[in-house]
Amino acid sequence: MAYLRLFPVTLFLILCLFGILCSSIPLGAQNHGNLPSDLQVLVAEALKANPEVKQMSSLHNASREAAKSAGALDDPEFAFVAKDVPTDSWAFNREDMTQKMIELSQKFPFPGKRRLRTEVAEEQARSDKFVYQEKGNEVRSKMIIAYWSLSLAYGNFDLTQKNKQFWEQVVQVAETRYGVGQGQQADVLQAQVELGAYLDRLFQWTQKQESARAEINALRAQPPQTSVVRPQPLKPRFLPLSLDSLISQAESRPQLQALKALIAKQEKAVSLARKEYFPDFTVSLAYGFREPLAPPINQNQPDMFTGRVMFNLPIWHGSKIQPKIREEQAKQNAAQEAHRSGFHQLNFVIKDRHAKLQRLAKQISLFDQGIVPQARQAASAALASYQVGALDFSQVYQNQIMVYNSEMQLQEYMKDFEENWAELEWLVGQELLRPAGGKK
Repeated sequence: MAYLRLFPVTLFLILCLFGILCSSIPLGAQNHGNLPSDLQVLVAEALKANPEVKQMSSLHNASREAAKSAGALDDPEFAFVAKDVPTDSWAFNREDMTQKMIELSQKFPFPGKRRLRTEVAEEQARSDKFVYQEKGNEVRSKMIIAYWSLSLAYGNFDLTQKNKQFWEQVVQVAETRYGVGQGQQADVLQAQVELGAYLDRLFQWTQKQESARAEINALRAQPPQTSVVRPQPLKPRFLPLSLDSLISQAESRPQLQALKALIAKQEKAVSLARKEYFPDFTVSLAYGFREPLAPPINQNQPDMFTGRVMFNLPIWHGSKIQPKIREEQAKQNAAQEAHRSGFHQLNFVIKDRHAKLQRLAKQISLFDQGIVPQARQAASAALASYQVGALDFSQVYQNQIMVYNSEMQLQEYMKDFEENWAELEWLVGQELLRPAGGKK
């Protein structure tokens, strides 16, 4: 018969503990850039498929789930106890204190500890969210740089191909002049050597196209040989950004926000460590079943109910609590110094990139509007003069080399401009409005 009473009594104890549990819930809980379109596609693919971005996303999701359980109570404990059983007979009906007892217990942290544990975990989740955003910005910047590297490889290939065709024309002119006795064989040989050099450069730029294409595919988690649409060509752009506005925008960079969240986390962790001076308590409820006493007494006995509250004694201040407080304070100081260092370093790098963009904008303007057009005119005039015997071959050679080098240099400056622009966007943590003239 005692076993028939086991289920309702167990249910009663569970309901009692549940009532205590509900009363311990906090009151608050009761109230219950305008990039080229093809580049935009590549960036979107990278942000969706890049393994590093997905890793940071998973870590962020993990920390969010950890925050949900950080303030949870420990599991309640259930115990079955055979109490005061005489060892001479091992009988449950000989002594009036012999009982078959079931017990439920629940540990409750000191008020405020659960809230602080949750807040510590929430700040960690917030930090991980900003780390995830920072990784996304980094991958975006790398994709933009790889895109313009591929554009540079295509552009320089085209320039090399154009110059190869020019030297094919020069070889024909030199051979014709040599055939009629107006030129030298050395001119023919030099022109042929220069033509071969351009063939070699074409191989180099083809290889660089493959490398840039493989980098783009790696960023979007695709096989290296996956095709990539030819990028838009590089074009001159001006710099409309002021240094002060960039530094102001950089204060919201996810990297700095992540460090701020870590500082807030450690402030909560220090408060939580100080809470260890206060004891936790455990509530236990027990029900004991007693058998009727054996003959000759033959007496029924009432069951027994037991309740108790236990407290831990946080007495090890010097060896346990105070070192923990100092540990969390040291971590808080480290987070503050990391934020301070990161902010100053970020300002320096932004100034450096802004200065580079200013220099590159001036160099691009100089080459695009001055040096390159002038070099093209000089080379065209030199070839025309050479065809009629009014100019030496060496002058034709020098002028054409100047055209090729200046055009390549302009391409390099424009690529460096786009690269520094992408890095600047990563540094300030947001897309910077590209001038209308900069659309590719």
